[in-house]
Amino acid sequence: MLQATNLRKEYGSLVAVDDVDLEIETGEFATIVGPSGSGKSTLLHMLAGHLEPTGGRITLDGTDITDTKPQERPTSLVFQSWALFPHMTVRENIEFPIRTTGRSVDGQVEELLEQVQLDPEIQADKNVSELSGGQRQRVALARSLAYDPDILLLDEPLASLDYVLQKQLQRELADLNVELDMTFVYVTHSLEAALVMSDKLFVIDEGDLIQTGPPEEIYREPNNKFIAEFMGDANVFGVDLVEFDAGAATVTSDEFEGSVTVPTHVDDEPSHLVVRHDDCVVEAELRRPIGAEVHVDNILVRGNTVLVECSSTTTDEDYVAEVDYDHFEEASVAVGDTAYLQWEAEKSILVPE
Repeated sequence: MLQATNLRKEYGSLVAVDDVDLEIETGEFATIVGPSGSGKSTLLHMLAGHLEPTGGRITLDGTDITDTKPQERPTSLVFQSWALFPHMTVRENIEFPIRTTGRSVDGQVEELLEQVQLDPEIQADKNVSELSGGQRQRVALARSLAYDPDILLLDEPLASLDYVLQKQLQRELADLNVELDMTFVYVTHSLEAALVMSDKLFVIDEGDLIQTGPPEEIYREPNNKFIAEFMGDANVFGVDLVEFDAGAATVTSDEFEGSVTVPTHVDDEPSHLVVRHDDCVVEAELRRPIGAEVHVDNILVRGNTVLVECSSTTTDEDYVAEVDYDHFEEASVAVGDTAYLQWEAEKSILVPE
């Protein structure tokens, strides 16, 4: 198990990581996710040993490694910039860490290239300058695995790749984590990547760790408004009257019609109601228990789904419904219409500020 306790990093008066505690089980695919500048890469580089913590400790299987040099830790870091040696071939890049640790290179280059989905007969003796971006990233991954680490640390390694290739490599990384039974710690600002690959998420903002758990739990039960919005595609409404009874809260609002009773999963009093874009529909009449009157501002057809962009008739808030194409055709709403953004009560999520 990899643990950080009260881990802190200061740069003068700036606190980049603020007394973070985390636990990552052996073999887990853990992702540290947050907006740009939140401190997630700083946290990862302290785990790698490339940054010295201002305070706190890092332990691995009960052994304190806080002051251990990077090259003496059983970790390997994949950089966003790939950091390959440009004057070397693919083979030489991968052999480098094997030779520096005094191990035999016999057959390892071929095995590692196959693990990252590259054909060694075709790619091994190419210069890295001959490779595409995706191929270079696979070589960088193979070289990191060549250190034979217990923990692979990945600092937004797919950020510079195109969307289709990112999705492909996300799936391959998740499969590789299972195949190798190795702990992966991944840093990203991409919600999709975090949801697709991870066993556990650590959501960080402004240096604070604000929620930890399985991806589906954090998506469905965010601890606050920031996490609800960050975890994707959320319409957010302020709530007024709140009444509690047996672990549930009943709320009303000037921003929507109807009242809703929803189980609460946090102790703080809710200040906002959240509903995901794909849990909403837009129709001419209010047919569901809860909804808001809106102007239809824009309609974007995305293959088999349609985004209906709306604005409230009573506030300055904007909303989106993502509906399947067949439902959109049946609803018969058009740009310029006054209609209702609406949803089933059980799709509502109540969160504090």
